[in-house]
Amino acid sequence: MLAFPKPRPQMAVADAQKRDWQAIDKAESAKVKARSRGRCEVTQGFVRCPRRATEVHHHIGGWKRRGRGESALAEHKSHVCERHHREITGHVLQHVLGHRYRAVR
Repeated sequence: MLAFPKPRPQMAVADAQKRDWQAIDKAESAKVKARSRGRCEVTQGFVRCPRRATEVHHHIGGWKRRGRGESALAEHKSHVCERHHREITGHVLQHVLGHRYRAVR
């Protein structure tokens, strides 16, 4: 036995950490889908979108931040339809609070 064991390669550590983040993100996305019951969660004014939700939107984004830490948690995600996801990411709709959005003028 060596007095100083060889350290684990950095790539192996990074890969394991990435798998852990992906597992957490996937589990939290499942919670979001169960919460929405398959319906778009975007609410404009007091009217909720009647369309079927197909995509999970992360409220916290940025380079190497989406799906990790706070961004991975279910409270920072919404289950939205394709149209609203395109409008949110295209900055046509602005996140206000919870699942409420307003049109950017």
